Parts: sequence; C-alpha cells; structure tokens
Amino acid sequence: MRLFKKVSIVFITVFSTFAFAGDSAGLIELDKQWGNAGGPSGFVSDDVIAIGPNGIVGISEMLAQASAIPSDEIYTVSGYQVKFLSEDIAVMVHSAAGSDPHSSMHVFQKQGDKWLVVANASVPASE
Repeated sequence: MRLFKKVSIVFITVFSTFAFAGDSAGLIELDKQWGNAGGPSGFVSDDVIAIGPNGIVGISEMLAQASAIPSDEIYTVSGYQVKFLSEDIAVMVHSAAGSDPHSSMHVFQKQGDKWLVVANASVPASE
C-alpha cells in the first residue's frame, strides 16, 4: 500500500507539472494577444486590482492608459516567467519594450474556461 501511495504521488506530480507547462505557453500567448489588442478588454477581469506608475488603479484606469499607447506599435516582450500557485491561479512576470518600456506582473485566475488577469502591477523600466 505504501508503494502504491508513493507511486501515485510521483505520477500525479509529474503529470500535473506537464499540464501546467502547457498552460504556461497558453498564458504567454494570451499575454501577447492582450498586448497586440491594445488594451485589457477581454483579457482582464472587470474587478481587477492593479498598481501602475501613478498608484492603485482599476479596470477603467487600465482602459484609459491603454488608449494612450499608439495603436500601430508592435508589442515586444521578453523574459516571460510563469509560476502556478494552483490549477486555476498563475503568476506571470515579463518586460516590455516600446513607447512604454516596463516590467509587469500579472495574476491570472481561470474563471470557467477562460484565464483572466485579476491583479496586475507594472513599473517603468529603468533608463
């Protein structure tokens, strides 16, 4: 019985890691779509909490900030890292270049069959 438990734990751990790795690629792709879409609509929960360069913001401020970025700008991102806290919560960090160079941290939550950002923090890149 003890051997069965040990084998089961190893099996579950290994295969859940593979599932999360696949979800990491999906979340990275989702972030790229968000950047190329020019704003948080459809990617961010309506009750998001966020920290931006001017303090604590919500969805309306995030929408306003996104509208200030040129619509023809290409979203260039590097340094993606994703860590899963559970099967439905993940934390992502990355850096972005362009007219608004910054580093971001997003907290994603799976709501139904869709991943949405429920918390966000962004800091300007150092000169």
